[in-house]
Amino acid sequence: MSKSGFNRRQFLETSGRTVVGGVATTSVAAMIAPGGAWAAGLTTLDEPTADVLLRVCRVMFPHDKLGDDPYRTCVGGLDMKAAKDDALAKQMKDGAAALDNGGRKFLKKDEAAQVKALTAIEDTPFFKTIHGHVIVALYNNPKVWGHFGYEGPSFPLGGYLERGFDDIDWLPEV
Repeated sequence: MSKSGFNRRQFLETSGRTVVGGVATTSVAAMIAPGGAWAAGLTTLDEPTADVLLRVCRVMFPHDKLGDDPYRTCVGGLDMKAAKDDALAKQMKDGAAALDNGGRKFLKKDEAAQVKALTAIEDTPFFKTIHGHVIVALYNNPKVWGHFGYEGPSFPLGGYLERGFDDIDWLPEV
């Protein structure tokens, strides 16, 4: 038994999560240039396709407080998946091209027209694939949690019972 209160199992759990999280964050973040442009890290999707997918992600999940970087991370994840799956790569390229009609037309439309275009294709595999990926990639990103007021998981800190179980200040008193 360890006298420090930190046993081997806890060490392995903590270090494993840290390494896996760091590798995942670093590999996706490496695809994004700090100036907002796509770095040479895109392996499968070309820049015009990635730009359309970025806008699709933003229109699907609009958050004014978020910059483009979390959405770029989502598109970077799609690019990494597409590198391993030719059918997915084709689906992303064809879907973006269909929305764009070959000349960045989707990006030039106003937001209402973009929403209308996405609503028209919401039953397609292209839409469902992006929606399924982004809902996980965006909301599981610890870098955006603060924008939504989420402090992160409580279980590593002992749970919510002793850490704000009933400090909900945004619900009206009944």
